[in-house]
Amino acid sequence: MPKWFQMPEVGAGKNRLILTKYIYQIFGEFPVRVIAFFVALAVFVQSKDRREFSKNFYKHLGVKYPLFSAFCMFVNYADSLVDKFISCMGKLNPDNFILPSEEIPQGTFFITTHVGNVEVLRTLFQSSKFINPKRVNVFLQGNACEIFNNFLKTLEIKLNIEVFPVEEISADTSILISEKLKSGELVFMAGDRVSAQNENKTYTVDFLGKKAEFPLGTLKFALMLDAPISFIVCVKKGRNYHVFTEKFVSEGKNRLEKLNLLQEAYLKFLKQYVCKYPLQFYNFGG
Repeated sequence: MPKWFQMPEVGAGKNRLILTKYIYQIFGEFPVRVIAFFVALAVFVQSKDRREFSKNFYKHLGVKYPLFSAFCMFVNYADSLVDKFISCMGKLNPDNFILPSEEIPQGTFFITTHVGNVEVLRTLFQSSKFINPKRVNVFLQGNACEIFNNFLKTLEIKLNIEVFPVEEISADTSILISEKLKSGELVFMAGDRVSAQNENKTYTVDFLGKKAEFPLGTLKFALMLDAPISFIVCVKKGRNYHVFTEKFVSEGKNRLEKLNLLQEAYLKFLKQYVCKYPLQFYNFGG
């Protein structure tokens, strides 16, 4: 089974995003969702690797109709992309978010997952639900980072967000992110996908009964910055998004102990929400 970054790109490019923007501005949300559904159907039929991976995942979880569940997951993913797009356009209603009981603290390093749609949180963090709108810093794969930044430049609205390529983290980046955290900004980085440039910097564990690789870089980076660390997911229920967070509290005496504890805590958090919302686990490769 190829890894996710070894599969051919079938997602949105700059031109597709711009075309979608014009369709949305002229015709509204409904035709965009219709188009997304048929694109998901076409990808499901044509992309054998992604289809088989998803079907095997649901079969492994003991789902009764794994192929149908795989198709539903493709459709859910397409729907989440539309929500992400609408969020960028500044049209996603912040009242549709159900927040955790604990306040989301400023200056937190959030380790995200591919469960749900954490990207739409930019709408929430820039809304009047927060007394002080929080600037958001996101790490993405380089090609996605370039596409997203180029698309943001075409928008009439200004988003309080900065996107960094995960492959280009340097000492200067670390200093910059540390300063941002100290000033109360938020940082988001995924902890459940191996990077194309750092395939060997991983740890392997039993996850849901199978061997799985996870990246070490995100965890090490979070610990190095010495900022509050939390895990976060944002899952959709009907028209609403429910936000779940969990603070990481380390009792480790040294960096290695803290790293091991962070691995265990993150994997426990990830497993909990993968099992609870399997149709929103958008991981299409090995």
